[in-house]
Amino acid sequence: MTDQIEAEVVRHHEDLARWLGSEAEDGLLDTFRQMHHPEFSLVATDGARVDLVGLSNALAGARNAVPGLTIGIEQFQLVIRTDQVVVCRFLERHSVGSSRRVTAVLVPDESARYGVRWLSVHETTVP
Repeated sequence: MTDQIEAEVVRHHEDLARWLGSEAEDGLLDTFRQMHHPEFSLVATDGARVDLVGLSNALAGARNAVPGLTIGIEQFQLVIRTDQVVVCRFLERHSVGSSRRVTAVLVPDESARYGVRWLSVHETTVP
């Protein structure tokens, strides 16, 4: 099951990079949004807390904002997995030179791609 969680993390960031880095199809943003739990929250690198509506609104105007962007996932670690929650950590490396250490909380959902939805993400900039 670890492979499925890591596959979701990689795929999710590939979708995000494609949205931010190209003239991606309209439906991609909907697909990305649907992978989040309705109560999703993000703690961004500046400490701001963003809910799913805020994230969706920000991304809606950001298609191709960083042309050619890629986001690589490294150092994936499954911290805990129970029937109710999955917690993982990874290094998110952007092709534009920035990196982030991320802790993510996902919740099982059999109807979701790879069987999980994103509930919470906390990002910290890595120099």
